[in-house]
Amino acid sequence: MLIAKRKSGGAALAIVMALLAPAAAFIAPQAPAQQTRPADTPPPLKTQYLQLEHRPSSQIDPADASVIRKKQREITAEAAFFGYDLKAPEWDYDKSSCPAMPDELVLHYRRQFGSGSASLFTALVPRGAGRVYVVPILYRNATPFRSATGSERSIAVFNRVVPADIAAQAIDPNGKWLALALCYADIVYGNANVLNHAGSEVGLSRAPTPLLRLSEEHPGRSIVFTDRNAPGQYLVFDLTLNDKGRLIAANAVQLSDYVAKIRTGGEQPTEKPLPPGKEPTVKTLPPQQEPAVVPRPQ
Repeated sequence: MLIAKRKSGGAALAIVMALLAPAAAFIAPQAPAQQTRPADTPPPLKTQYLQLEHRPSSQIDPADASVIRKKQREITAEAAFFGYDLKAPEWDYDKSSCPAMPDELVLHYRRQFGSGSASLFTALVPRGAGRVYVVPILYRNATPFRSATGSERSIAVFNRVVPADIAAQAIDPNGKWLALALCYADIVYGNANVLNHAGSEVGLSRAPTPLLRLSEEHPGRSIVFTDRNAPGQYLVFDLTLNDKGRLIAANAVQLSDYVAKIRTGGEQPTEKPLPPGKEPTVKTLPPQQEPAVVPRPQ
């Protein structure tokens, strides 16, 4: 399930969109009791973000919780292989709902330390038969030798857990390509907060909104989107997929918000008057005197 958030002052409005359903379900806000904005003034544009639904461990439904308990030994062993000790205290997890992986539980395990740092990894747990996969993201705020965003393991795991038919349908221009991209970002980053509309935020004026790019030279696809990962900065993801919807490459570039240069009163341009112009000099001929004409030979 994909959630669209619209920021309005200090409050957030959630719009729930069912990505695999033919129509989206909307939660509309109640109308304010009184409009203070003049009738001829358009409302300000609001920034909108999209993200997958996340549930804390305490709110996971009983069926999924039962799967996690049965697979706990496998999760612990796979996590230990990548250097995470789930037997240590202070570990907790949440579950995200990824429509591109209906047969998998996407779990984000986090451990907070007193220094403010954190360890984080994603566990992909099959609801039925199959193995558990772990994607390492952070070790006490440090990334692995290669960031999870573009690592070969992250790409290989993603291609294994996304069914072939869903991947092929998703890259169609009318398909759920953005949902597919959000699922990948959620696996390698923990919680993607994707920009859907920049609204009136000047800092995001150069941040790209979700875009599916096609090429005439090859049948592949490229998906570009922005993840607002922290105040004052954002990540620009670029995913490359083949004609079957399988991920080939992925990268993300960290950028800072655009800062508009505002002129102060002392920097206003001043007008510089131009000097008065002079009349052009005109040569007049004496009366009844025609200018000499030199005939050209034919």
